[in-house]
Amino acid sequence: MVMKSSEKFTNRLIDETSPYLLQHAHNPVDWYPWGEEAFERARDEDKPVLVSIGYSACHWCHVMEHESFEDPAVAAVQNEHFINIKVDMEERPDVDQIYMNFVQLTTGRGGWPMNVFLTPDKRPFYGGTYFPPAPRYGMPSWQQILISIAEAYKNKRDELEASANNIVTELKRMSVVEAATGTLSADMLDAAQASFVRTFDTVNGGFGGAPKFPAAMSLEFLLRYHHRTGDDMALSIVTHSLDKMANGGIYDQLGGGFHRYTVDAIWLVPHFEKDAV
Repeated sequence: MVMKSSEKFTNRLIDETSPYLLQHAHNPVDWYPWGEEAFERARDEDKPVLVSIGYSACHWCHVMEHESFEDPAVAAVQNEHFINIKVDMEERPDVDQIYMNFVQLTTGRGGWPMNVFLTPDKRPFYGGTYFPPAPRYGMPSWQQILISIAEAYKNKRDELEASANNIVTELKRMSVVEAATGTLSADMLDAAQASFVRTFDTVNGGFGGAPKFPAAMSLEFLLRYHHRTGDDMALSIVTHSLDKMANGGIYDQLGGGFHRYTVDAIWLVPHFEKDAV
């Protein structure tokens, strides 16, 4: 029997139970599961930490694994300069939420795979989602990101530490605001409704441009707002959006079910993962 090249390597994820982590157990990257062991090593070796988060049904997670994490040359860079942690967002939604807030705060968008660089004491200082194996579409390659981060950690530590501190302060402020939120006032709900009206795509439905997500929680809010106030615009936004989704490519016209999102603004070309049938 000929052994697959991916099975020439075995890392610490081999002892995990998460299907997503086990999918990466034969990467040449020296992955750790989330835990104190990895951060203790980062402190001992004075290395930054890469936390890579995804889930087993994530298409682009598998793409990045195949393009980068299975490449021994890329893995050599990661293993030399970083302590590498793989996280299953379905297993650790708490960890995912913390660093998703960071990525959305610093880049304006989020998604998976999510790759975040931390100090050994878990403060994030740089992050993003998918990075290609070679520069394209205005995006740097994953190796370029790795080398740039490693050089910054070595030569611009003061700037990096200051940035990490500022970000952590902002994340804490966000947490306090969220935790302090009590009963919602009518003014707050009206302001939220007005915000949805401003960002509503009156032609294609939904909110904003590409990629376009169903925004189920936003639509639910609008339905509740309509039920409470009788506002026709709230109901119109929901029905128009759902009609466009049902007639578009985000809905599997043959097999049923909705995909997670479309890569365009008109619900035509789906990202091939389904959320529900």
